[in-house]
Amino acid sequence: MAIQQGTVTITGFVGSMPVPFGRSGGVEGCSFRMGSTRRYRDGGTGEWHNLPTTWITVKAFRTLASNARMSLHVGEAAIVTGVLSTEEWTTQNDERRSRIVVEATNIGHDINYGVSELKKFQKSDRDAPAQGNGTPANPGLPPSPGGGTATADAGQQADARPVHPTPVTFDNLGEETPTNNPQASQTQETSQAQEFGSGFAESPLDESTTGDMRPAGEAEFR
Repeated sequence: MAIQQGTVTITGFVGSMPVPFGRSGGVEGCSFRMGSTRRYRDGGTGEWHNLPTTWITVKAFRTLASNARMSLHVGEAAIVTGVLSTEEWTTQNDERRSRIVVEATNIGHDINYGVSELKKFQKSDRDAPAQGNGTPANPGLPPSPGGGTATADAGQQADARPVHPTPVTFDNLGEETPTNNPQASQTQETSQAQEFGSGFAESPLDESTTGDMRPAGEAEFR
């Protein structure tokens, strides 16, 4: 019998900073809000229009959670792959509530909108970068076929510096973006993304509960 899993991939922008959670001595985790705005093209006018933004909670565990907290910032374009799960809890008023969350297996930046730089960590010490100065040798260059790190000439070294692009912005959710780029509304200004992201942060961890609370990913803590 096949195992059913609702695996999904979501592209969008980070709406809130990753918040850590977990039990004392247990598995580390974090959660954050992610917004995804679909667009469609009007066949008559050729103009692009925004559909309402969909907000969803993303949860990560262990190493992925730790790296997400150090890598993600509000307003950045991101890609998340994971499994859909239903989270249920009971409020103080004995009301049952539920929501759909994504338990992430992979998280990364969407480099359609900028350049990202990967810094590897030593397995023996996750607080220390693999390179002593905190930056990888010859960033942006692949490993050489014979092992080690590929070398670059002066021109390549000049081009290997990290780039920090300004996020693409739009004024209001649901309104037409003044551009013909179908993906331009994927990210927002930091302040606006924070406003909308935190406004939907209805997390059971922030609400007093009674009775049985069965959060998605509970098995991760066993």
